[in-house]
Amino acid sequence: MAKTQYGKEKRVNKFVLTIVTIIDMLLFFGYIGDYVQGNISLGFMLAVDVSVVISMIACYAVYFHKKDSLVFQHISVIGYMAVYGLAVFGAQNDLVFMMVFPLTVIYILYYDLKLILRIAIVFGAINVLDVIYIVAVLGHMHSGAPLNSTSLLLQGASAVVYMIVLCGTTQISNDNNARKIASINQEKERSTALLSEVLEVAACVRQNSAEAAEHIRQLSRDVDSTVSELGDIAEGNSSNAESIGRQTVMTGNIQSMILETKQMSDEMLAMAERSEGAVREGQQTVNRLQTQAHKTEEANQQVVSSVASLISNAKAVEDITERIFSISSQTNLLALNASIESARAGEAGKGFAVVSEEIRALADETRNLTEGIRKIVDELKKNADMAKDTVDNVMMAAGTEHELITNASAQFGEIGSRMGGLHTNVQDIYGKIEEILEANNEIVDSISHISAVSEEVAASTQQAAELGTATSHKADQAGKLMIGLVETVKAIDKYL
Repeated sequence: MAKTQYGKEKRVNKFVLTIVTIIDMLLFFGYIGDYVQGNISLGFMLAVDVSVVISMIACYAVYFHKKDSLVFQHISVIGYMAVYGLAVFGAQNDLVFMMVFPLTVIYILYYDLKLILRIAIVFGAINVLDVIYIVAVLGHMHSGAPLNSTSLLLQGASAVVYMIVLCGTTQISNDNNARKIASINQEKERSTALLSEVLEVAACVRQNSAEAAEHIRQLSRDVDSTVSELGDIAEGNSSNAESIGRQTVMTGNIQSMILETKQMSDEMLAMAERSEGAVREGQQTVNRLQTQAHKTEEANQQVVSSVASLISNAKAVEDITERIFSISSQTNLLALNASIESARAGEAGKGFAVVSEEIRALADETRNLTEGIRKIVDELKKNADMAKDTVDNVMMAAGTEHELITNASAQFGEIGSRMGGLHTNVQDIYGKIEEILEANNEIVDSISHISAVSEEVAASTQQAAELGTATSHKADQAGKLMIGLVETVKAIDKYL
């Protein structure tokens, strides 16, 4: 602001000095010319030229001492007033008074109403006094012509009106400038306030952007950790799916064995019924005992083979049950691990925690069903052993049939009783096998459900991993954008 004011005063002073110099030079050489022509006296010419020189020296001294000095305007005005006064009162020309017009008008550039008022009063007074001097003292015009009221009125009126116009123009110009300056100041204040608010917003944006960038970096790290955890869960589900697949295959084998055992039990039941009928017929007819005993022996051989096969199948079922029990334990352990990994994954792993809990529940149910199968198989083995013992006894009885022909009725009665027990045992075995078959069907259904759930978990885990990777990529992009925003906001720091 001070620098701008300095430039304005300097330019105005320079312009005024130029105009004053031109006018003073014209006066200086003009009055010398008038003296040479004999129009004026030497004393008057020297008085005017000396005042011109003194005025110019004073103006140049003040200007070059300080080019933007406010004293310059007063020195230049005073010097010109002195020169003008001498020129007007000692003039030989009636139009000398017009010298006031070109110089005084440039002082409007200072926008100083007090200065203009002083100029108007002094120069107006000089012209009024000159008119009085012409009328009262000279009695004729400066040129020597008779008094001319029109010329005198023109001089006085034009000078006064000019001074009034000069003051009015300065006043209006100052008022307009004041309004403009006030408007400019208001705009400046608003601009300053707006700039201050913008800088505050920029500072806030920079701070928030830096914090957001840090949060985004933390989010990216968390997403990467979540993706890693989801990868571990996916691997666990894959291993779980493989275990379930093996369990499904073994359960299918168990089901096939149970169906074969059921078929053999049907055959054993039919054989036991036929053996019981044969014993009753043996009791009725001893004559046909030899033939019937041979048939009974053959049937007993088949029963022995079937019982042996039943025992072997029961052993295989027991082995497979043990493997199912082991797999169920592993499944339960995998489900527990999945629950732990889901808990570590946070919000992204809540869905998997539910699925893991469902898998563990199914694994527990499978284990309970397997234990039931184990108990049933144990009973099946016991009944099979009893059946084997019974068949062995039947074989021993059949072996001694020829020697104990006389005791055939008693022996066949005992055989009939034992065959009744065998029939009962076979029926019990048949019922147990039915229960095993139903339990195995439930196991198959549970394993199928576990397999479907595992596939859904694997698909969801894969989808979540892909989503986590995409989120991590977007977080990286957002972090770069926030860093770019921070760098952009830093450009405003130069206005702080």
